Amino acid sequence: MLQYSRFLLVGLVVGLIAIFAREWIARALPADSPLFYSISVVVVYAAGIVLSFALHSRFTFGTHLPFSRTERFAPFLAVALVGAMATWLISITCRYAVGFDKLFGAVAGSVAFAVGAVAASILTYILNAHMVFHHVPPEQNRLPGPDS
Repeated sequence: MLQYSRFLLVGLVVGLIAIFAREWIARALPADSPLFYSISVVVVYAAGIVLSFALHSRFTFGTHLPFSRTERFAPFLAVALVGAMATWLISITCRYAVGFDKLFGAVAGSVAFAVGAVAASILTYILNAHMVFHHVPPEQNRLPGPDS
């Protein structure tokens, strides 16, 4: 449970950084259009995946893996994309099929997204713990210390 708590905390930190970064990038773009909005989301999401990998490697799962270790980063990327799809599907379902608009009014979109993100985090935590970080060889599973 402690590891999942760290997983959620890292996700929250990365999420907040992503929100501020997207706003900053949006202000630097020439227009506020669907195209430029999409560009800002994709750029920030990609940066968020890299930051998540670094923070989850170190703080959630206690490993120190360089980004060049594609045998870990590629599955992490795949899990992140699965998480994005799960978040979207759960959010859409909550908002429109469950009726969050009637229940929560003006904040229905945000509430639906939060429910989707937390629900998807359970899935992505399990996938990351078992598919990405679980089988790290012992020599790679040490954090650098004073003797390294």
